[in-house]
Amino acid sequence: MASSLVKPLAIFCKQSQSQRYIKTIRNLGDAWRSLAEEPLPESDATSILVETNFDLIVKIKNAKEEQSSSSSPVIVEISTREPLVTPNEESSISEPPRHYRIFADWGTDFIWRDFDDLRGEEGDCMLEAEEILCSPVYPPSVFEHYDAWVETYTENFNQRRNKTGDFHASTFANVAEEVAWNVAGYLLAWRIAMAPDVGSIEFSAGVSKYTIEKGNETRVTLSFLQDQVELLGKGKPVA
Repeated sequence: MASSLVKPLAIFCKQSQSQRYIKTIRNLGDAWRSLAEEPLPESDATSILVETNFDLIVKIKNAKEEQSSSSSPVIVEISTREPLVTPNEESSISEPPRHYRIFADWGTDFIWRDFDDLRGEEGDCMLEAEEILCSPVYPPSVFEHYDAWVETYTENFNQRRNKTGDFHASTFANVAEEVAWNVAGYLLAWRIAMAPDVGSIEFSAGVSKYTIEKGNETRVTLSFLQDQVELLGKGKPVA
């Protein structure tokens, strides 16, 4: 993984809006200074670790440019500290996993059922976040931080568009704020997708969409980070 792909994580860590989400960051060096960094063991010297306050751990192995090669490829591992729970074993066996989409749409909770997963009695794809995230399969911190993430966008939209009447304005004041918000949403989407009864989540950031599903950690994460690097290179927000 080229060292430049670490930059979106560093931007995420440095933004004040991100501090509520972060529990531990390791091996990002001096790329960020908001929290006290603890080193990983020597065996993980080439890895980067991000642990959130909503029970998600992301480890990127061989993350430093000089260590990344065909013999030592970049590998992304995503896990939780708390055991994953299925509230009802019988229903988990009989019911197929559910599929969702997450994208910013002012006035909603940003979470929707996938069109192809809509069942007859459900009627509408739009969901309230509580319907999904207040389930026993998630610790309360998942809903708390997801709700804060939605509120960040909503407040920015209100301040920069609704109150000014300028609906061509960007939602975020600068590109760093947008990238930090995108990274937070991406991590939250992964935590939601880790539940045993979730099959996949299509997460949107700008015009790009990412299929988040267990077993697809490395490919989709590297694609997402590369897109955030390109967004930073444009120098201005697009949302």
